[in-house]
Amino acid sequence: MTRSELRQELAGTWLLSLEPAANALRLFCKYLTAAGMAIFMVLVIITFFDVFMRYFFSRPFSGTVELTELLMSIVVFSAIAYVQWSKNHVVMDIFTGSLSKINQDTLNCVTLFWSLLVCALSIYATARFALTTKTITVQLGITIKPFIWFVTFGFLTIFLTVLWDWLLAVTQLWKISRVRVLAGFVVAVLVALAAFWLSTHRLHGVSSIVLGCLGIIFMFVLFLTGMPVAFALMAVGFVFAGPIRGVIPAVNFYGKAMYTTSASYAWSPLMFFMLMGYFCFYGNLGRDLYDCARRWLGHFRGGLAQGSVCACTAFGAVVGDNLSGSIAMSAIALPEMRAAGYDDKLAVGTLACSGTIGTLIPPSTSFILYGVLSEQSIADLFMAGAIPGLICTVIYCATVWFMVWRNPSLTRPCPREPMASRLKSLSSALPILLLFILVIGGIYGGMFTPTEGGAIGAVGALILGICMKRFTVKNFIASLNDSAKYITMSFSVLTGATVLGYFMTLSRIPQALAGSIASIGMSAGVTMLAIIVVLFFLGCFVPALPLILICVPIFLPIAQMFHWDLIWFGVLMVIMLNMGTITPPFGINLFVIKEVAHVSLRTMFAASVPFVLGMTLLIVIVYFVPGVATWLPAVMR
Repeated sequence: MTRSELRQELAGTWLLSLEPAANALRLFCKYLTAAGMAIFMVLVIITFFDVFMRYFFSRPFSGTVELTELLMSIVVFSAIAYVQWSKNHVVMDIFTGSLSKINQDTLNCVTLFWSLLVCALSIYATARFALTTKTITVQLGITIKPFIWFVTFGFLTIFLTVLWDWLLAVTQLWKISRVRVLAGFVVAVLVALAAFWLSTHRLHGVSSIVLGCLGIIFMFVLFLTGMPVAFALMAVGFVFAGPIRGVIPAVNFYGKAMYTTSASYAWSPLMFFMLMGYFCFYGNLGRDLYDCARRWLGHFRGGLAQGSVCACTAFGAVVGDNLSGSIAMSAIALPEMRAAGYDDKLAVGTLACSGTIGTLIPPSTSFILYGVLSEQSIADLFMAGAIPGLICTVIYCATVWFMVWRNPSLTRPCPREPMASRLKSLSSALPILLLFILVIGGIYGGMFTPTEGGAIGAVGALILGICMKRFTVKNFIASLNDSAKYITMSFSVLTGATVLGYFMTLSRIPQALAGSIASIGMSAGVTMLAIIVVLFFLGCFVPALPLILICVPIFLPIAQMFHWDLIWFGVLMVIMLNMGTITPPFGINLFVIKEVAHVSLRTMFAASVPFVLGMTLLIVIVYFVPGVATWLPAVMR
């Protein structure tokens, strides 16, 4: 909504007088985000030079781990309100998207009210933690109190932002139906009061496992209402932990989790690799990779599509997530494929699905998440995903070949490029591939940690973009801005998942589930099949980030009970999460590429089916041949 449209909407209401204050708050949050990212860039540079000084002069900086942890909380909570302003929180609009406009507006008023209460709880809990903690860092000798207070301040900014959004939503709905406003408010208050009562009372005769099941059901109900996933996780974790442990311990853990999750060095690789990915994205480094693949493969029938698969694989090696590769390659490759006469069923399916390879080819944000949750080596997980990622590339290229063989009208071959032109394209793509080798080789070779590798990759991508004249000031600011939003969005979900994990531990559902499977004598194969089916089903509805945070703590005890290799199990989980992003009817990649390509949803669904079958084949291969995932980490140890 533009500013003029907003003023027109507020005309004649008392909110018009608050608009200047709201605009001032919005501008403040924008500058606060910029300040946070400036601090993050300083941290990246310090980390980069720490590695440089350690290996060339044997004079590393002291206390860099503690400094990273302290500044991480500032980076995350400086942008948390800006994420709300820009509507970038993770939501599940599966159900709400099918509702009428007036029903969407009514439900929006309800979920914003609940989100407001979660923000208020966060302010109280973090302030309580700041008042009671006496922790001082070991090496730097700095008290963490000011940084906890900054977390409280961050929640205050998002509280005010959500409050403005709620007042705005209520005002807009009031003009249409006052009855709906009152009914929605009554429902929101009654549910909130019921949640408060539940969190403050011990339920005698109700087991922790029953409470755990009720909590999971309530969590998915909140997801379906369109409430931001982070707030839903926070609410469920707190409310249902109260009856098991007591409300005061629940508040204490909640406040501590809000700070410690955002200030955990274990999670820092996620932050650094996200910045590296956006530098690669805005530096347009994917164009060189696609150009190289196009020149070598374009003359084959279906070659541009196969080139897009290979380019997405290479781009995933420097970006690390499944959506960025699809978006980048769609902007680059889709116009060329359409100009070459490629049918959209082949073009958009290839681009939407090939991006999933990025979470298998190291570095991978999904493997970072799984590695921290399962306490497995991130370096080993990176290596474990390499061969399955390459196999997926081959399968997708074979899928393109088979589609074109069955239906030659889907495409026509392009002219063969001269050898000199092909060799020149290799030289253009070489710097990006060398950056990948430096980062992954350095991590696995023990030269630096994954966090330091992310910093080196980010600085390297920035230098490459500048040297290749791809970076303008505008691009640089845009990359920092998007990094801030995605980092904060991810870490807000992480903090919510930490609170939910506390509740799940108290409920003992993972242990009970593992015990039940052992007692009924389910075989390892049947159990794995059940896990795959559950992940396949949930992946169609729940975004990959919250799903991995929810499912890993539940399924990990089962994997340990069967003595499965947790590296192999992690690869299977990531593949299943990838499949969820491209599986109709709710795969997120399909919806994103649909908007980029301006095609019908029917076309997207039809285009994705062959690649979903291809990924199913990959799951079968990894399951029956575990060495595909475990051989390379074992050899390189």
